[in-house]
Amino acid sequence: MQAILTALLVLGTYLALGGGIGAAEVLAILVLAARCADPLLSLADIGGQLRGARAELAKLDTLLRTPPLPEPAEPVHPDGDDLEFDSITFRYGDRTVIDNLSMTLPEGRLLAVVGPSGAGKSTLLQLLARFHDVDAGAIRIGGADVRAIDTQALMARIAIVFQDVYLFDGTIEDNIRLGRPDATEAEVRAAATAARLDEVIDRLPDGWATDVGEGGALLSGGERQRVSIARALLKNAPIVLLDEVTSALDPVNEAAVHAGIEQLMAGRTVVMVAHRLRNVRNADRIVFLDVGQIMETGTHDELLRLGGRYAAFWDISMAPAAPE
Repeated sequence: MQAILTALLVLGTYLALGGGIGAAEVLAILVLAARCADPLLSLADIGGQLRGARAELAKLDTLLRTPPLPEPAEPVHPDGDDLEFDSITFRYGDRTVIDNLSMTLPEGRLLAVVGPSGAGKSTLLQLLARFHDVDAGAIRIGGADVRAIDTQALMARIAIVFQDVYLFDGTIEDNIRLGRPDATEAEVRAAATAARLDEVIDRLPDGWATDVGEGGALLSGGERQRVSIARALLKNAPIVLLDEVTSALDPVNEAAVHAGIEQLMAGRTVVMVAHRLRNVRNADRIVFLDVGQIMETGTHDELLRLGGRYAAFWDISMAPAAPE
């Protein structure tokens, strides 16, 4: 449309200078052309919006057509909170993400999972929380296969803090209460204090009534993490899953989030996926994962003495940054 208007302007100017038409006619043609262009440009904008809406509707349709994971006919209740991965295999399309992996974690211990990007670390947490079902093998909590545990009972035993925190549009308190809606006000305040969220609330203009926006867009990444940790603390689940929760935080927020995580991990069975190796040195057990398989396992000191993949990663992570 802009090209047509430009061509009309050039043609009208040429004809007016040549005496073929007068200036009034040129002006009238340009005004009419502009009036005709407006609805066509609006139609083009609407076409773009319709294409965007069609793409979103396709995503919603895919979600609604996804069959839910089967519920057990006779749910089993776990006896404890120890974890067992028994020869599990998981494929995503044609790619094998987890390949015949086996390991155990006693109740109340901390397991750290490290390795390169794409090794299957986050997938391991998702399988434990039964976001997907394994293609082979079994994952057990307290001796019970997660597929045999009622979904609500399984979710009640697990608190999850992911790297990308999604908050629902509402107040900070509303998002914390998602962990346990029937919690008292004192319990909500205590969870916020333990997660170092109280210092964030104190500097917000509306305090507890501050609206976080859709997805938590009105809070920083570190502040969203603190809300997520407070929510997990309020839930008080015996199993905690942590997925690289401090990998993209500034030093101030990282220190605050670490303090909250220490509170969250106390006395619980914890599986932590870590990008920064200094966060896992005190783990009871460290697993180095690559191509969906366990390459090395042991404590921090044992793996350093081994001098393998973990030791190489540790040396790289501890190396001083090159000067700019």
